[in-house]
Amino acid sequence: MKNLKFAVIALFATAALSAQDLMMEQVPDNLITSFNKAYPTATNVEWELEEMNYKVEFDFNSIENEIWYSKEGIIVKIEKELTKNQLPSAISDVVQSKYPKYNIDEIELTEENGNNTYELELEKWFAKDVKIVITEDGNILRTK
Repeated sequence: MKNLKFAVIALFATAALSAQDLMMEQVPDNLITSFNKAYPTATNVEWELEEMNYKVEFDFNSIENEIWYSKEGIIVKIEKELTKNQLPSAISDVVQSKYPKYNIDEIELTEENGNNTYELELEKWFAKDVKIVITEDGNILRTK
């Protein structure tokens, strides 16, 4: 029983350390300046400390975005929601051929280490939703 209590406490402590909400005063000035310059009309801005990076979640032009900054102000990763019209044609072609009866429900673009990947949630009546991670040129990396 002691082991179970310890495991539960350790789990909550680990979760608390993995992402921590921040007040604006806790975010380095160089990050706030860089962010405000790039996204002056951003709304619903929320900062977190996630491992060693600062993550900002916000809406810009009615699109949900997330950006991870290093403490030096370098952008480490960007995630943003896209519309079907913004998908590269290679991805649309692959989805139509491999998942012909599915509709694209959600699209998220991830820019990291110079690579762009797209996570698509596909849905079909009376079937389980499918999530795929795919490259710009239509190479499926993972199916969830």
